[in-house]
Amino acid sequence: MAELHYFRINGLNNESDVSKILNILNVIEEVESVEVDLDSGMAFIKSNNSAMEISLIIDGAGYNSILIPE
Repeated sequence: MAELHYFRINGLNNESDVSKILNILNVIEEVESVEVDLDSGMAFIKSNNSAMEISLIIDGAGYNSILIPE
């Protein structure tokens, strides 16, 4: 069952950065949905991937992700 993960993503400066995060995560089969809010720097990701896997993907794209506990 997919879990909802909340991340603060440091390094989001514009809509291009948001699009990059969306494009990276939306191609992963286990990711069901992704929402990224530029103003707050928050990402809401529903996925069968672990939070660690998602964090590594975001960080690998050149951003810094911080998991926000529920």
